Amino acid sequence: MIGPMHVMAQPSTAGGLTALPPTNFGPNLLQNSDFETLSGGLPVAWSSGAGWSADQLVVHSGRVSYRREPGADTSAQTVQLKAGTYLLSAWIKSDGLGSGSTSGARLTLDFRPGGINAWRPSEVISGTNDWQLYQVGPIVIETDRTAAVWLENYNGASGTAWFDDVSLVQILPPPVDVFLLYPNYRGLLFDDQPQTIRLDVTVTPPGGDVGRYTVRSVLSDETSGRVVAQQSLSAAAHLVVMLDGTAMQSGRSYLATVSLVDLSTNGVVSTYPAYRVAKAAGSARQSMNVSVDANNRVVLKGVPRFVLGVYDSGLGYDTDPTFWDTTLWSPAGDRRLSGLNINMYLNYHYGQAPADAMAALMDSLQQHGVMYLQTGNCFDKYPADPTFPIDSSDTYVRTLGAHAGSAGYYTIDECLSSLQPGAFSQYQRLRTLDPGSMTFAALLGEPEIALWRDSADVLASDPYPLFGAEPTGGYDLAQVGEWTARTRKAVKDARPFMAVLQFFQFTSQGRYPTLAEMRNMAYTAIVEGAKGLMWWSLGEGALESVCESGTIWCSQRAQLMNRLAAVVSEVASLEPVLLENDTTLSWGAVTRVTVNGAGRATSSIGTKVKHDDKSTTDPYHVFAYNTTPDYDPGVASPSATAQFTLSAVPKSITVHGENRAIAPTLTASGATFTDTFGPFEAHVYVISY
Repeated sequence: MIGPMHVMAQPSTAGGLTALPPTNFGPNLLQNSDFETLSGGLPVAWSSGAGWSADQLVVHSGRVSYRREPGADTSAQTVQLKAGTYLLSAWIKSDGLGSGSTSGARLTLDFRPGGINAWRPSEVISGTNDWQLYQVGPIVIETDRTAAVWLENYNGASGTAWFDDVSLVQILPPPVDVFLLYPNYRGLLFDDQPQTIRLDVTVTPPGGDVGRYTVRSVLSDETSGRVVAQQSLSAAAHLVVMLDGTAMQSGRSYLATVSLVDLSTNGVVSTYPAYRVAKAAGSARQSMNVSVDANNRVVLKGVPRFVLGVYDSGLGYDTDPTFWDTTLWSPAGDRRLSGLNINMYLNYHYGQAPADAMAALMDSLQQHGVMYLQTGNCFDKYPADPTFPIDSSDTYVRTLGAHAGSAGYYTIDECLSSLQPGAFSQYQRLRTLDPGSMTFAALLGEPEIALWRDSADVLASDPYPLFGAEPTGGYDLAQVGEWTARTRKAVKDARPFMAVLQFFQFTSQGRYPTLAEMRNMAYTAIVEGAKGLMWWSLGEGALESVCESGTIWCSQRAQLMNRLAAVVSEVASLEPVLLENDTTLSWGAVTRVTVNGAGRATSSIGTKVKHDDKSTTDPYHVFAYNTTPDYDPGVASPSATAQFTLSAVPKSITVHGENRAIAPTLTASGATFTDTFGPFEAHVYVISY
């Protein structure tokens, strides 16, 4: 028996982007990239030295390759890059080179200082291999800068390497780039929500003159081709297209297509791949395990929720309910989940688990109001294992998807951007097989996160700032806000996104985050718009590994678990507030925030105001955190003082979770209150009128 099933009255069609846009490359930006031009017997434009030579006997193409012998330094070439997306590649041959992953050669793009991960090496190349093509990228460069291409001697490797046909090219933006803003979940236009389809359009026309073009948008029946809505707009660098979906019929799929048209010829210059959209009854959300409403709130079985969940690994699995009751929920078991106020759970090690064992797990989770994400993800440079059942068996996906406890699939985990096409194909398949679920992706907060915008339903970044020994200035918790904001930007604030927060000791020199740091990170992500929070991890290499062998729950592990439970419970107590719409600072309780930075060059307090606009008695909740913009790891960061200006005199101001109140200062137009923020510190103010 496979667990409780839900009635499949959900939409039969799930849409979204139908194909990735074609890739077009600019010219090679490197000089003498084939090493054919020599001066003094060495390739020009490349640094050289002992151990480097031009080889005219071993080549990939042409007459010359660049040979590296033992003792050689790294050879490099500098290049000026414009903001954009790039791909670095080279053909490399090796003979007795280095030792495994510890030494060898690498192909590297170095654009430091350039923000997050501004140094991008290939894998370590070692051993004896014939000519192979190695690629690094796509790499997104956010601002114009100087970069260097390295033919890298990694860790003093022995042996010989040959380089040839090195290439650094820009991946050109499509002439018309499109992103579906709404509908915001799998192209499903629910009939009880707005009926206007909105598409974000960026135009990069041939020749650069947008005045020569128009943007033509069409909504047509996918089967018959019948046009139900269309719009033509003068081209601009950026615009939002709106198509009326009122005439769409339930049960049919439609294609929203945007083209760039040359005004002089009326010819289509470029068409972005279509987005598939379909009308669905609003009542269908009640039968869908997961959906998204018009306010980007994740809806679990018809109920909007703020997602709170944990990662796990290890444990094993079974079809016996007693196994799960003991393992997950018992105070004597391995996990003690009964103390966590979560609604989402995933376990890395269950990707190969049979459907009946996963049904037993989901039965157990459902008894506690928790849903499950099954794994089948890519990681780093490794694509998703094709033997994962969610990637190899349609029946497995349909079986899991029919269970009331299935939230969907975890498909992307810190994967290199080169794996994005494969993840997109996986997403297309899963959304077709299981329309009422979601796919979840956790990525590094690099600029490349925007490349994944249509490869999963919900993107998250996973900032883990407590890395290595703690610097004088403390760990840079600002990373949480920066990465979450980057995730928001990647989906243009038009899809739900989340944050995966640190709950582990990253390195032997590091430590677990304190309760205060965990609160600060959670509220920082919330201010930046996260619609849910996940914590990594309860499993191997994290909480499970705290105690000495043979001891399940030592005092340290219990204390850490209590710390996590306290933070999750505090955030969960605010769930009704977190589900309210945002209120701008220019209206309502807070009209202005003024910050004095105690010696800072600049200071900033990030804020988010929540209020039930339909209520006259509901208090305002002001979420605020110190962005600590001038963080210096070598210098202790000072506190900041913020003054909040209110439009009316409140009855009370309390600080959620801190057991303190603040007395306002009356003014002619309302009131003000002042509070202090330590570095990266967050507060939640409850303002009642």
